[in-house]
Amino acid sequence: MSWGNHLEEMQLHRRYSSAVTCKLYHPADVDKSYGVSFPKSCFLVCCGASHGWLILANDISNLVLCNPVTMAMIPLPPVTDFTDVKAVCGGYHRGTYFYEAKRLAIWFYQKAVLSCSPSKDGAYVVMVIHNDSACISFVKAGQSKWQVASTLSCSDRYLDCAYHKGRFYTVTLKGMVEKWNLDGANGPTREVVVIARPLPVECILARHLVSTPWGDLLQVRAKPAVEYPDGIAFKIYKVDPDGCNVVQENVLGDHALFLGLNHSACLHTKNLPGIRRHCIYFSAPVITHAFDFLLQLRVWGGARTYDLERRRFERVVPFSDTKKLVYGICPSEVWITQNL
Repeated sequence: MSWGNHLEEMQLHRRYSSAVTCKLYHPADVDKSYGVSFPKSCFLVCCGASHGWLILANDISNLVLCNPVTMAMIPLPPVTDFTDVKAVCGGYHRGTYFYEAKRLAIWFYQKAVLSCSPSKDGAYVVMVIHNDSACISFVKAGQSKWQVASTLSCSDRYLDCAYHKGRFYTVTLKGMVEKWNLDGANGPTREVVVIARPLPVECILARHLVSTPWGDLLQVRAKPAVEYPDGIAFKIYKVDPDGCNVVQENVLGDHALFLGLNHSACLHTKNLPGIRRHCIYFSAPVITHAFDFLLQLRVWGGARTYDLERRRFERVVPFSDTKKLVYGICPSEVWITQNL
């Protein structure tokens, strides 16, 4: 799904539409698109997609769960529930900074994921990376308050979170992988599965955690690689108790990965006509730590495939290709995958 036109209106012209129409594409037939119109004031930015549902920020920067097929809506606790956000006339104070009500969400939320579909049994959990990727918080179905699970020091930040075998996992820029128990009597607790390490000389663009159908938890890293045709390399690692180990390049077999702002997915291509095996379907997530490097890349932004054998990007979905749009801060596409 793409909201590039809406993003361009906001970023370049500072116009905010009360009702937003996004375009739905299938990566195997991008010449066709279908418009999906969202109710008035419910779509400012998209912060994630999980199990067929979207996590949207509305026009007052509160998060809302939305089913894009039925248009069912589930409001989440307000943004003012976070301790550093205060409502004031015309917007919000966050620390010493003032934000218009319609613009706070662009800077405050980085990614949100669901543990399961709210349509399943109602026992879902939402985890969100927020506050410049320094914090993770969560809320369970029916709760009225966000609970802060972790706040990182300024030298590290959260890059992704995923739900795997009944637990949420998070990964940071420095490579720390945490496993979370959100049901403890004394609040959320964590187990450090992989310790943080000093950042390598080369820049880390992205880290994604992926739960596989065969039970492994994978970490996919994107980093600059001058020897690669497009200057970017994706490497796949298996998360083990003794660290992250590089896996064989054919680890995906007949599967494809869907990475980006969405809850990362590993899907078998047998029942997905037109989807290429052993490929990464990638849409640019929120990336602010490598912003200067991203401005130098013409292959970043939008939705693309990355062929693990040929080591090349290919454009999948059309998007507004202008340097005036800040791709690292404001994604314009997300993969909506089947209810896993």
